Amino acid sequence: MSSTIAESSNGAESAVLDLHKKFIETNQPSPDFLALNRKALGQFAKLKFPHRKHEMYTFVNTKGLASAPFSLKKESSIQREFVEQHVYAGCERSHLTLVDGVLRPELSDATALGTAVMVGSLAEAIKDKSVKSLLQESIESENDVFASINSAFMIQGIMIRVGRDNQIEAPLQILNVSTGGESGPVMTVPRVYVHLEPLSELKLIVKYVGEGDNYFVNSVQDMVVEENATLTHIQVQADSTDAWHFSKNRVRLKRDSRYLGYQATNGARLVRHHNEGWLSEPGAELVLNGVSVLVDDEQSHQFIRVHHEVENCTSHQCFKNIINHRARASFDGTVVVNKGAQLTSSDQLINNLMLSDEGHADCKPNLMIFADDVKCAHGATVGQLDEGQLFYLRTRGLSEDVAKEILTQSFARSIIQEIPFAPVVEELNQTLLKKLEAN
Repeated sequence: MSSTIAESSNGAESAVLDLHKKFIETNQPSPDFLALNRKALGQFAKLKFPHRKHEMYTFVNTKGLASAPFSLKKESSIQREFVEQHVYAGCERSHLTLVDGVLRPELSDATALGTAVMVGSLAEAIKDKSVKSLLQESIESENDVFASINSAFMIQGIMIRVGRDNQIEAPLQILNVSTGGESGPVMTVPRVYVHLEPLSELKLIVKYVGEGDNYFVNSVQDMVVEENATLTHIQVQADSTDAWHFSKNRVRLKRDSRYLGYQATNGARLVRHHNEGWLSEPGAELVLNGVSVLVDDEQSHQFIRVHHEVENCTSHQCFKNIINHRARASFDGTVVVNKGAQLTSSDQLINNLMLSDEGHADCKPNLMIFADDVKCAHGATVGQLDEGQLFYLRTRGLSEDVAKEILTQSFARSIIQEIPFAPVVEELNQTLLKKLEAN
């Protein structure tokens, strides 16, 4: 069964509001969830779908997405064999499978995590006042309309909590499977809350795949990393080529904590990653690296805001895009150094490699500095293959196509090899880099 977002005479916003009424009647969320759903719907009504000059969507055209007749998928089936082929080596007993945004216990196995990691329902977790307060604050201050839609329609979610002074050896994988829609496009709203207590460590791998076509995965992840804790977060977007994929990651870092983020994007009809980080206590460190390989009409867009709220914090960003045919990529990233955040160290580097004259890349790195004792830098490049390097390889007997393949793969591999999980590196060498092979 499904309800459909159909374009109404009052526009796409009215259609979402109408759908939400049906959603509440059909799903009857718990009182705690219902309160959050309604707050999120109120925020959605304030934000509305972005227009062309919207600050967050300067380089992203969402008109087609906003007006698409999406359904909310329910009662999906999936073969265990499909899940098993997307579970990484080393995660066989430490993976959670979400099918169309809903946790499927029978397709999950978290036994390797032991008692040091608490995995449960977000509906249960929000009975904790601190968790509920954090989610409520996020929803009420939400600045992204699509993340508000996620909160308005969430009926479930998963909570992952690592206990104090626990260094988890087994990597934890979250596998998001979208089954698509046969009679029309469907939307799913995966929701994850991750909390690392002081002195803990976790390696989290999140992978998005499609078992079908014609879907919109609209994902939100909230992450809290407490004092002296380290979260390594690897995100792999490998959806079907005709999918829409939006993800928002919110990270809150406490004293001497670390967030190490790595994102690999295969591209689709429209991909947008929204990353926000708050370095709220001294000694916090945020690292965010990304790579995308785009061909045909694929798109990938990054929107990033990093907030240095106090002194002695560090952030690093490095993104590389390879763009061929009519593909599009963009990077809109701002580092905000607030008043009093002295001794901040921050840098951004964005490199775009263009393989065709029809591709398009936009870069907007930005620094907003309100402190006077900082070390901050940013840079961006858009260019083609180095003719000198290409000539050198040609003089060594390589064909032009093979020489281009070597150079483009080397460009992407410099980010891929930094990912601290060998099975992901191996997979990306076989999938992402395969898109760059000479014909």
